[in-house]
Amino acid sequence: MPQFRFKHFALSHDRSTMKIGTDAMLLAALCDASNARRILDVGCGCGVVAFCAAQQAVLNSVNPVVYGIDPDADSVAEARSNACAYPLLPAENLHFEQATIQEFAQHWQGGTFDLILSNPPFFHGDLKPDHPRHLQSRHGDGNLTFEELLASVLKILAEEGRFSLILPVREGVAFDALARQSLTCVRRVVVRPTERKPAHRVVLTYARIADCPCREEHLTIRKADNRYTEAYLRLMEGYSGIENEELKMKNWVLDLRL
Repeated sequence: MPQFRFKHFALSHDRSTMKIGTDAMLLAALCDASNARRILDVGCGCGVVAFCAAQQAVLNSVNPVVYGIDPDADSVAEARSNACAYPLLPAENLHFEQATIQEFAQHWQGGTFDLILSNPPFFHGDLKPDHPRHLQSRHGDGNLTFEELLASVLKILAEEGRFSLILPVREGVAFDALARQSLTCVRRVVVRPTERKPAHRVVLTYARIADCPCREEHLTIRKADNRYTEAYLRLMEGYSGIENEELKMKNWVLDLRL
């Protein structure tokens, strides 16, 4: 079974609806999970964002309880399989369930979450994939609206918790306008694929606190000569186990979609 190898663990992702790629890694690396004791990954796929966030906490001497939810049965099965081999936490700290965020938030009675993460299916501007499972993971198509996502998060987010998600820039503007009615945006990272192209993703982090300035940042993934920027390599340093630059160029990010 092919695996994607990180510095501290390895994951299988062949059965998941979405493979490990740039969007998931940007979200995982740009969130702050260092002090999170309860983490929820919404639309977890193979669990990559959940496991990377858990690594942050563990390396900060926190042993978090981690949940991941996904409506796709095969993705959840693969996340559970990856959890059995995850070396940084005991199996009882890792929970993956087949559920939508609406279902989970409505029935959840286990306490609030310090950190909620989501790489949601809102890529309406992209060409739609042929496979129906991939369509569900990448495109909302009425299955999950911004209003439903936000309402669900508000039910289960701790008073001092954080909610981070990654979106295309256009969708990010729309979500931010809605989210600011009930949450405060505390960090906004605008991501450009290369120095020659405009921004294509934004990572947004929200909190319940009021009157807090938003930390605005910009990140470029590749230089004009197609090499990774130093900022991007530093961001991924805690996860990549590949030291050879040529191999890093070929293998580190599988799904660039730049």
